Amino acid sequence: MSDQWWDHLRRDVLDCNLCTQCGSCVGISDGTLAFREDHGIVLPIRTEKSGQVPEAAFRACPALACPYPDLNRFVFGKLPGNWLSGVTEGSFVGHATDKSIRRAGASGGVISAILIHLLETKQIVGAVCLQVGASVPYRAEPVIARTKEEVMRCAQSVYSVTPVNTILGTLEKEEGPLAYVGLPDQVASIRKLQRIKHPAVRNITFVLGPYMGTQMTFDAIRSFLRSHGVSSEKEITRLRYRAGEWPGHLEITLKDGRVLTAEKFHYNYLIPFFITRSSLQLVDFTNELTDISVGDAWSPKYESKRGGYSVILARSARAMEILEDMRSRDLLALTDTPLDEALAMHSHMLDFKKRGSFIRMRWMPVAPDYGYRPTSIPSARIFIEWCLRMFFAIGALRISRWAIEHLPLKLVGPVFNLLRKGWKELSKTSKRKGLRETEFEVCSLRQSP
Repeated sequence: MSDQWWDHLRRDVLDCNLCTQCGSCVGISDGTLAFREDHGIVLPIRTEKSGQVPEAAFRACPALACPYPDLNRFVFGKLPGNWLSGVTEGSFVGHATDKSIRRAGASGGVISAILIHLLETKQIVGAVCLQVGASVPYRAEPVIARTKEEVMRCAQSVYSVTPVNTILGTLEKEEGPLAYVGLPDQVASIRKLQRIKHPAVRNITFVLGPYMGTQMTFDAIRSFLRSHGVSSEKEITRLRYRAGEWPGHLEITLKDGRVLTAEKFHYNYLIPFFITRSSLQLVDFTNELTDISVGDAWSPKYESKRGGYSVILARSARAMEILEDMRSRDLLALTDTPLDEALAMHSHMLDFKKRGSFIRMRWMPVAPDYGYRPTSIPSARIFIEWCLRMFFAIGALRISRWAIEHLPLKLVGPVFNLLRKGWKELSKTSKRKGLRETEFEVCSLRQSP
């Protein structure tokens, strides 16, 4: 007997290299699917368990068909006034006032502070988060944090692919209400499941998430280790992606007592070599389907102050109520910030997603359907994308990865950072020109089975 929905998932998503590793299909598959890692990339496979893969495992997939206009109407009751940001009711720059929470976070500790507040005010009984080292020192895995201490253990960003939504297999039986923290594709899948009233997401009542630009496979960590003469990730006893003072640094503690570190912008030298396909195809940078999304406040006036500042977008009435309540209780220090100013902090990555991703999809044999697209993109911007395409293609070569591991890291990181700044300056005019004025049209590119 044909396994209809597994056939669709395999043929339409996996064979087309569209999978974003969100984890939903495995999480709600009743054990008929599992993940297998291959060179840092985790992909679902069919298990030997009898029975059909549930239809919802295919319907939940955000990789093939993820109609943002329909999902915006479902979640917020309207379309975005600005397609660069998504639906926005308020925009802020701020940080947690509790110094321990602020310092523990990747930037301003805002997501951790909100989750702790929701727990302490009994608005939720738990929050789905990622925790590094819960069972394996170097692995992140989804957990349900039910106390302040458990939330704090989940603080910080994770820059390697982790299928958060595998936890959906247990959520149906969990007590609610729950908050949920995820990346844009993971959140989109949650919203798709909520729209079809799937029992796995019935207890999720509030959704938060970080901005997401690029992401790397776990092979980036393995490569970094090899550059230091470490042959296996099993030598790791602790892994933190953004330790220390904002903007933080990669910090890996080994069994032999050594601590390997790299400044955030120096560690980014690995992006061209280990960037994920999903990073290149996803069009959502600011996590548009959350109630609250949070990113780093990259602005000279905040960077110079150090300490950690976040840009915060509130997308729903309840989100605004929560933020204002926390401000009145002095739990969050918030500065009202015009949306244009908030977007300007990430104009480079907004362009990478809102124009770059749509250009890159033109070159894909099968492209995702997001339900909207820019009406036009300047030819100069398309040329920039061709340059990036060649850059990433060279980085993906085995010889390139071998070479980067054999160059002195004290040289590679700083040189990459200089090249990154130079490239941003060189391409700034083409990448920013017309970005704010880009018009988008709602469209439908395909019909799902």
